[in-house]
Amino acid sequence: MKSTVTISSKRQITIPANMFRLLNLQQGQKLIVEVDEGRLIISPRPDSLTKELRGLTKGLFGKTASEIDDYLKKERDEWHNINQDN
Repeated sequence: MKSTVTISSKRQITIPANMFRLLNLQQGQKLIVEVDEGRLIISPRPDSLTKELRGLTKGLFGKTASEIDDYLKKERDEWHNINQDN
């Protein structure tokens, strides 16, 4: 869905009513505005930043509990070895 809007002298835009309703937006609600590859993207801000970031590092340290434990052990060992050298 696309629509053309006009930027006012105060750099404001009006969200078309059909999009406002479709996204279930509310007056006073906070939105996130970002630029991505030359496009302006406006999204509803999540109620909880924690919920938004949940899963961000999923799989980064391993896929199973065992892989994660191995990764953490390796990191602790390296940290321990670095601190012993000082």
